Amino acid sequence: MKFFWIRKILSRLLFPVPVLLQIGLLGAVLLIWKRTRRTGVALLLCSHVLLAMFSLPFLSDSLLDRLERAHPPLTEARLQAWLSETASTDLLIIGVAGSGFRTPEVLDATQAEASGTLATDDLWAGFNDDFLVRLQEAGRIARRLEMTGRDYRLAVSISSGAAIETKVSALEQYFSRFDLPPERLVLIDNAVNSKAEIACFEALGGKLILVSSAFHMARLMKLAEARDISALPAPAGYVGRNPLFWIPSADALNNFRIVVYECLGRLEARKP
Repeated sequence: MKFFWIRKILSRLLFPVPVLLQIGLLGAVLLIWKRTRRTGVALLLCSHVLLAMFSLPFLSDSLLDRLERAHPPLTEARLQAWLSETASTDLLIIGVAGSGFRTPEVLDATQAEASGTLATDDLWAGFNDDFLVRLQEAGRIARRLEMTGRDYRLAVSISSGAAIETKVSALEQYFSRFDLPPERLVLIDNAVNSKAEIACFEALGGKLILVSSAFHMARLMKLAEARDISALPAPAGYVGRNPLFWIPSADALNNFRIVVYECLGRLEARKP
């Protein structure tokens, strides 16, 4: 676990903004001494040029687009074709990669709840936007399997400090809108990264359908291939594009961060 956090911290130091700050800070320090002043000026200029490059939508969006196009959406036709190739008795696993979840501290004035207590009917609101899109896609797929009478489990990874009971309740509340039986749901609460998530999905047995954001799907599939797992990708949700692609923006810088993060994460697939 200690190595995990060291690796997490080191990887974030390679994100665009930290790298630019490191280059700029080094340049500012070198300006102090006359012998290294030219080098300092060059580093400061370099940090500004790179900031402009990383912030250009046409660069970051094109790189992000390559990630998102790695696997097409799971249409009804593609899902039906895949199901026809599997035995009717096969166990199917819908594996949903985790994203953000926080326990919402919402007060329900109509029930006169005491201050600070949880509104238990609103636990599902703790999922962030990316997670909600993933869960919606998983619910759509699960509903189709439910209608066709297939045996399946919907496994959702949630790694957070919330109690297991809270996370289970949040999942049950959300998927009740799809009329899915609670016994079909499986909580994965011990996966600290994508590599561990794939291992947990594999441990459930059965044929795997992977659900995650489109930009994250390429990394998940690489991790699955590294374990010789044949998975059906189901990308859900695409990052918005800036039509003013020649004007630097914070959104473009964030998209570049996503690309760097996903590329660094794919290195896990090369490790045994």
